[in-house]
Amino acid sequence: MPLGLPGGTGIFYPFSILNRFLTSLRRTATIDEVPSINIEELAADYDRKRRMDPTEFKRLLALMLRYGKVRGKVLEIGCGTGFFLLPLARRLTRVPCCGIDIAGALLAQAKARAREMGLDNCFLTRADARDLPFPAGSFDFVLMSQVWHYFPDRPRVAAEVSRVSKSGARLLVITTSHPQLRSQIDLALFPGVTSRDSARMPSLRQIKRLFAGHGFELFATTEFAATFRAASADALAEWVARKPWSSYFLFPEDEFQRRLKIFRRNLIKTFGRGEIVYLVPQTLLFFRKI
Repeated sequence: MPLGLPGGTGIFYPFSILNRFLTSLRRTATIDEVPSINIEELAADYDRKRRMDPTEFKRLLALMLRYGKVRGKVLEIGCGTGFFLLPLARRLTRVPCCGIDIAGALLAQAKARAREMGLDNCFLTRADARDLPFPAGSFDFVLMSQVWHYFPDRPRVAAEVSRVSKSGARLLVITTSHPQLRSQIDLALFPGVTSRDSARMPSLRQIKRLFAGHGFELFATTEFAATFRAASADALAEWVARKPWSSYFLFPEDEFQRRLKIFRRNLIKTFGRGEIVYLVPQTLLFFRKI
């Protein structure tokens, strides 16, 4: 899995270059008593922290539409600020697009953006994924992007997804596999993150098995990687200091700051002080309700 590119070399570094760092980090990492995350804390500056190149976003949206056959009535569980849902609603003007999230602060941003965009086919409400406020068989397409690590009762959530999905409905789960976690520079070089993330993030096999037990069959799997750029190691460390991923909230603040300093040193030792270009990989799992 390619990881990073110091400015001017034109060559992606293979994962093996980071082995000595990852090995040392694994020796010191512990996953005991992983703290829970206050989702409301993620809301500050959320969209600016989770940027994506517009061209790459269009490519990801095209994959979603191609395999998802998005039509009928759409539901996104854990819609956050509407990163995916609002562009879908803008593109599919005749398709009712519903979004739920448990975090009121994120949902407030989504509602404000929907008003600014003049969307009249987008409906947003605060709800718990364990108890969806919709009748059985309501939706033709369900989207769940990077949310499974927040659910303590995954079988109950999967049962609710199955309940509100029509027969033949399509489900898209966007997640990060454990190898992908270990290949992402801003996680792999931050001490302790990948071990803790792997403890809370279900594996691809677990997700597949979970939905197979609730009436879904997997019909397509694809990988997607967004390109992230930082002008220097210091710039990347400053961006990580803003905690763009929930992973960084797994540490008390004083411990986070201590590990951030180590992260910066790891970056400089690995890539020097020039530009760093790296990939943020994800896996898209497409299911069909039988």
